[in-house]
Amino acid sequence: MNATFVEKANNVVKFTVEVDGATFEKGLAYAYNQNKNKITLPGFRKGKAPRKLIEAQYGANFFYEEAINHIFPDVYEEAIEELKLDVVSQPTIDVEKIDKETGIKFIVNVTVKPEITLGQYKGLEVEKEKVEITEEEVEAELKSIQGKNARLIEVTDRAAEDGDVAKISYLGTVDGVAFDGGQADSHDLTLGSHAFIEGFEEQIVGHNVGDKFDVNVTFPEAYHAPELSGKDAVFAVELKGLSKKELPELNDEFAEDVSEFSTLSEYKASIQDKLKKEKEQRAKQIQSDKLLDAAIANCTMEVPQVMYDNKINQMMREFEENVSRQGLTLDIYCKYMGTTKEDLRENFRETSEKSVRARLMLEKIAKEENLKISEEELKEEIGRFGESYGVAAEKMIEMFQEGDKKALEEDMLVRAALKLIEDSANEVEKAE
Repeated sequence: MNATFVEKANNVVKFTVEVDGATFEKGLAYAYNQNKNKITLPGFRKGKAPRKLIEAQYGANFFYEEAINHIFPDVYEEAIEELKLDVVSQPTIDVEKIDKETGIKFIVNVTVKPEITLGQYKGLEVEKEKVEITEEEVEAELKSIQGKNARLIEVTDRAAEDGDVAKISYLGTVDGVAFDGGQADSHDLTLGSHAFIEGFEEQIVGHNVGDKFDVNVTFPEAYHAPELSGKDAVFAVELKGLSKKELPELNDEFAEDVSEFSTLSEYKASIQDKLKKEKEQRAKQIQSDKLLDAAIANCTMEVPQVMYDNKINQMMREFEENVSRQGLTLDIYCKYMGTTKEDLRENFRETSEKSVRARLMLEKIAKEENLKISEEELKEEIGRFGESYGVAAEKMIEMFQEGDKKALEEDMLVRAALKLIEDSANEVEKAE
């Protein structure tokens, strides 16, 4: 294999790859063995016809395409490694010459990562984010915890009210016909939670335990079950029970029940500390984002569109996986949300562009600063990765292939470059 650089224009590299006749012959032999059982010639059983006779019958180039498809991937990988190309697209290929004796000459065009000209990225100024925890924030968190620890008290002396927990049975029909998912024998529904179709919960309010009544609703146009979208439905409902939430008293006993602290004041102090740490983490992230934006603005690069498209495609795949974990397809999600896949892609565009530009810049910084990841650091990171999935560190290290290690090392270098920007930054007081 002989690879030769030809030219580079607008991040597209053109190069040639020459393969000798012996390598081409191996490809032809592979193509013949893959297809001989599908070919029948007079006087030969299927799979027994000699290759030369098949080529004489169907043409000398009969096996060329499959032979090229077989040998090109390995040849291409060798070529980009030899030419040290950091490719970001699939190659386009032309065959300049092909001959059984002398081999094949390919002309290849492929998009590569752009050149990056760094600007200032060390010593950047960033406003210090103020971190303050108010008494109101602590009380709100305490009220939330109090609500989660409320107990249910049976209600027998009045009708249902907003905020009550109603135990109901129901059977839903559309045009008198029951539909899938429209039936339950004993379901607890918090009135006012808007967990059911709009208008459903409001029609329970005012009824007493034991009442049987109809609830009339209309499914939204963008409902996740297309066969019900926009349809009028009737639910035959029975109110089987009614409860209300009783909040525990906020005192030392409450603190002891829900935490490791013995007094309410100690517990409130721990809540304040937790909220402060959360705010400090958010403040640090805000500062990091501002520094990253400033560093990106200071550098120059001409990013090929294919890199943005690749990132959007990745984000779309991840989004679709998240939707599927909720039991929906992307098509149903789009219909329910009143959007389209094209709209989703467009929504991802700005984020994808920043992500790609940031990654390219940080890779360049890591190279310029000669940042390194030691073997021990890499093993520790693989171990932490394994632990997050419940796999022992030693086992995960064994499972990691060289390609996985390289990708992880590149991610670690990018994080190290970002840390360098953050550590060298100058914090200034935020203007009032």
